[in-house]
Amino acid sequence: MKITLRCYARFRDAFGEEQEKEIPEGSSIRDAVIALAGSGPDADLLIDAEKNIRSYVMVMYKDTRISPIDADTITLSDNDVIILFPPVSGG
Repeated sequence: MKITLRCYARFRDAFGEEQEKEIPEGSSIRDAVIALAGSGPDADLLIDAEKNIRSYVMVMYKDTRISPIDADTITLSDNDVIILFPPVSGG
């Protein structure tokens, strides 16, 4: 199935503004983020060594903020969109 991942701020710089990924049926949000992160030099911005989404990543799915801890429990459907934000900073 095909899903879309949109990235903002620092994540956009590392992974591009929007990417479409082909992932297996029954995949979770966590699986999609792992597919986006890949094994490149910036992968550790999104996932840790155990392939869990970092706690500071803000994940939006169907207009709802999803905790990185719960990302493995939500099964995606074809053409779903996931939005990723880095932590808010500045002053």
